Amino acid sequence: MKVLIVEDDAASREFLLDTVESQGFEVRVATDGLSGLEAFKKFNPDIVLSDIRMPKMDGLEMLKEIRKLDSNVIVVMSTAFGCEEYAIKALHYRANNYLKKPIRHKDLLPLFHKCSSIIKTSDSVDIPEIGSAEVKTHFTLTLQSSVEDIPDMVNLLMKATSGSLDEKEILNTKFGLTELLTNAIENGNLEITSEEWAEAFLTGDKGLKILRGKKMSDPLIARRTVKVTYKSDDEYFEWVISDQGKGFDWQRVLRECDGMSPMDLECKGIFLSRFHFDGMEYMDNGSTVRVRKRRTSIS
Repeated sequence: MKVLIVEDDAASREFLLDTVESQGFEVRVATDGLSGLEAFKKFNPDIVLSDIRMPKMDGLEMLKEIRKLDSNVIVVMSTAFGCEEYAIKALHYRANNYLKKPIRHKDLLPLFHKCSSIIKTSDSVDIPEIGSAEVKTHFTLTLQSSVEDIPDMVNLLMKATSGSLDEKEILNTKFGLTELLTNAIENGNLEITSEEWAEAFLTGDKGLKILRGKKMSDPLIARRTVKVTYKSDDEYFEWVISDQGKGFDWQRVLRECDGMSPMDLECKGIFLSRFHFDGMEYMDNGSTVRVRKRRTSIS
């Protein structure tokens, strides 16, 4: 995986470089938006990790130029607390995610973990379960509680849109579906708490595999699956994702998140999902979520 870091602060740049290199990724660095844009054109990265406030060309201007060149590169912007408007602007300019400065390992590494999952999504996956074009408008699939299967599931769901989703929205839709499926498996079926996840991730993928293995040793948990129902009409694509976990008090969480800043990590997942999709609602005890994306207009 190729990562471009654009950061004018030397200490922050060095931290990001060391962290990304420790994961075995190929890295390039730039010190401002203008040199970052030139590096992007030459390096062709999979991920761009950039500060927003920089000299010569700020991160938002660089982001707009990058999106003219590439709709599929993952772009993550960073900004200081108190600069929420910049994070919101970055999402409007089609950034895929954002980080609050100062960036910490426990925030950066999980994000790269999810980005890697999206990049692994292969265009070669067939869809034998769907069949004819008529059936593509409505089908239900079952996913075992294995995060390794998420990239193929996301790819399968995206193929069902049959090119009728705006190209500019494909990457964010993949991000949103990956996030929701991961939550359904890890937080829902496996009942992994945020504290357990953070502690396990200190040793990377190995720690997460051990944690998931411990959870799956419970036969009741091991039998749980995630159900994904897809349907489309003339206006929308819709996905309903249901796990078999205990659920959560989603009404309280939504109330609390509505009063929080988007820079608060507790509400970041919900805040991002609202940007990734055109509609999102929890149902039942919170173990089911429905999201919608507008179909590309047909002239």
